[in-house]
Amino acid sequence: MLNLFSKIIFSIKKPKVIIITGKSYETAGEAVFRFLDHFSLPILCMKKNAQRKCVGLNLFFKNKILLIESDLSEINDLKWIVKKSSLPMVLATNIGEIPSDRDFFASDIEETKSLRELAESIPSFGYLILNFDDETVREIKNISNVHSITFGFQNSADFKAGDVVLTEFPSLGTNFKLNYQGNMIPIWLKGLFGKEQIYAALGAFAVGGLLDFNSIKVSEALKSYSSVPGKMRLIKGIKNSLILDDCKSSTALSMIEAIEILGKIPVEGRKIAVLGDVIGIGKYTIEAHETIGEKVAGNADLLFTFGLRAKFIAQGALKKGMGFEKIFQFDTIEQGKLELQNKIKKGDIILIDGSAEMDMNKIVEEIYLQEKGPIV
Repeated sequence: MLNLFSKIIFSIKKPKVIIITGKSYETAGEAVFRFLDHFSLPILCMKKNAQRKCVGLNLFFKNKILLIESDLSEINDLKWIVKKSSLPMVLATNIGEIPSDRDFFASDIEETKSLRELAESIPSFGYLILNFDDETVREIKNISNVHSITFGFQNSADFKAGDVVLTEFPSLGTNFKLNYQGNMIPIWLKGLFGKEQIYAALGAFAVGGLLDFNSIKVSEALKSYSSVPGKMRLIKGIKNSLILDDCKSSTALSMIEAIEILGKIPVEGRKIAVLGDVIGIGKYTIEAHETIGEKVAGNADLLFTFGLRAKFIAQGALKKGMGFEKIFQFDTIEQGKLELQNKIKKGDIILIDGSAEMDMNKIVEEIYLQEKGPIV
């Protein structure tokens, strides 16, 4: 991560450091970046991203904030960095899978091994910013002597989200209220949906608080947050349709949440679920896909499935009463992309979701209205 020369410069300049990790580090990283960029703070990024203005590492400039998004694979370098920083902050998003039906969850403690190592290496003047709802992440504050700040949906979180409402057309998105130290701050995430996006915004608020920014100013800054491609965001589609793009990666729980949100988004047109295989479930593959299909039946008007496993999604939808004529099954994207284009009508909203291995982004590219800009 850092060569010897960079380490020497780092030791002299001692920049502030924000390390963002966990399964949602990309969305949280983008939210934090947009907040920092809004106020024209000098940022150095350690992760390439097509949306970012600044990429790479240049430690010769003074007063920089080093923003690192990491899966902690380079744990030894990161431990060195937090020890040498003038203000180290580690933001830990969820390690476990985020459920849509409850505000508490957990992961295997082995999955937090590197995070625990990093937490223990933070000097006493540093900060841990932890997802309170993930019990395995929350407990990390007990092994460290540094200051800890939490965020989540539960009442005991320092930064608490509540009163989540999906806004109506044409300003589609998510409204929620942030409760911090008794103050209620309304937040609007334009064209974004799902708990992962709310967690990302909460993490940005926590960072803003540590950098002494007023919460109202952070709220204003997040109006420019548009997340990363493929993470529950709206983009414009062909024939004046809308695409709910969740194609980057998927688990059974995240797909169920996306389907439930599809059913709640207020639009005039039909709701179309375009779903690929969810890979990596293991022995419960059939049951999980059928459960997903049962959710589709109550939240979508048409269902397109791609892949061998996704055929069980169709079976689940059929069992719950979805008409056979409303279900279209294909083994590959090439087989079904033209049929999907033909079925789309003005005002429809199309959810596109599936595991990364399924390349569902190819369907997004097929029906995305590129000349009109990326975000609704």
